[in-house]
Amino acid sequence: MGKSKRKLKKRLNRSRQRKDGGQAQGTNRHHLTPKSRHGTSTPRNILRIDIQKHQCWHKIFGNQTLEETIAELQRLKRMKGR
Repeated sequence: MGKSKRKLKKRLNRSRQRKDGGQAQGTNRHHLTPKSRHGTSTPRNILRIDIQKHQCWHKIFGNQTLEETIAELQRLKRMKGR
């Protein structure tokens, strides 16, 4: 993606934020397998997700793939004895 496209996307994301300084509204494209880990931008690898939820996802799970996240949650469930 070119530099001008990235700048435009940043501007669009900023414009989705509420004028009163509240949380951003709208959706983002979340890559189930991150592009930095050789994921593609095909529809099969993209999930449209609320901006706030997308930010929280990355705070909790970082740059994990969907499969790694599922495995981590399953380990947590086993640790809790459920």
